[in-house]
Amino acid sequence: MENQRLRAAIYVRVSTARQAQEGYSLDAQERAARSYCLAHGYQVCKVYADEGVSAKDIAHRQKMVTMLEDADNGMIDVVVVWSLSRFTRSVSDLYLTCERLRILGVALESCTEAFETRTAMGRAMLGMLGVFAQLEREATAERVVAAMEERARKGLPTCAYVLGYDRDGNRLVINHAEAEDVRYIYRAYLDCQSISTVTRLCRSKGITGKKGGVMDTESVHKILTNPMYCGFVKWHGEIFPGCHDPIISAGTYNRVQLVIQGCARGRKRLKSLIFVPMD
Repeated sequence: MENQRLRAAIYVRVSTARQAQEGYSLDAQERAARSYCLAHGYQVCKVYADEGVSAKDIAHRQKMVTMLEDADNGMIDVVVVWSLSRFTRSVSDLYLTCERLRILGVALESCTEAFETRTAMGRAMLGMLGVFAQLEREATAERVVAAMEERARKGLPTCAYVLGYDRDGNRLVINHAEAEDVRYIYRAYLDCQSISTVTRLCRSKGITGKKGGVMDTESVHKILTNPMYCGFVKWHGEIFPGCHDPIISAGTYNRVQLVIQGCARGRKRLKSLIFVPMD
C-alpha cells in the first residue's frame, strides 16, 4: 500500500493545564501531527484526544481504548503521535500495545522522535525511548512526593482544597461558614458516637462537602480524622505543626479519635488513627 493511501489516526493527550500552557496543548499536538501526515502523504481518518489523563497506563484512557478498537477493526494503517510521552510512559503498556499494533499491521510514528515500528531496529529504538519515558514519569513522581513532604514539614497544606478553609496563596485561611459545619460534625459525633447518624444529620441540615457534594460516611470519617482541623498537617502517617489557624481544639480532635477507636473494636481493622500533641 502506497504512503498516500495510508489511513492515519492521530492520538493526542494532555494530563494537566500546565502542559497546555507550555505548548503541549491538544490543538498544538494535532497541528503538528497533521503537518507530519501531510508531509508523508497520509490521509487523516480520525483524531483521538484524551484530556486531563496521565500516561501511567492505557486502560483508563477512553479515546486510546477506542482507537485500539478501531485498529482491531481494520480502520487504521498508522498511528501518529506528537511524542511517545503522549502515547504512554509505561514500558509494559508500550510493548504490549506495539505488539498488538504490529500483529494488525499498524505502524506507530512520532512527529518529534526518530523511530518507526516496521523494522526490528526501529522497534528496538522505540523500546529504549519507552524506558526513558517511564524513567521520566517515575522521577517526576518522586520529585512531587519529596516536594509535598517538604511542604508538610513547613506546615503548608498538601491538599488542593478542604472543607472549612480557603486557599490564600500557599496558606489556608478559615472559611467561617464552613468552619461552623466542621465544628457541628465534631460535636454531633461526640454526642451520638455514630458516623452514619452524623451523615444523616448533615444531609438533613444541608451540610455538603467543599465542592457541594452530598455527605456520605466516608467523607464524614475523613473530616473526623483529619488533624488539619486542629492545626496540624498530615503526610504519610506523620503530622507536623501547621501554619494555619485551627477550627477545633487538639483535645476535641483527640477525643474523637478515641471514640472512633473504641467503636471500631471487634470490627474490620481501621487504618491507624493519628493523635496530635496537646499543649
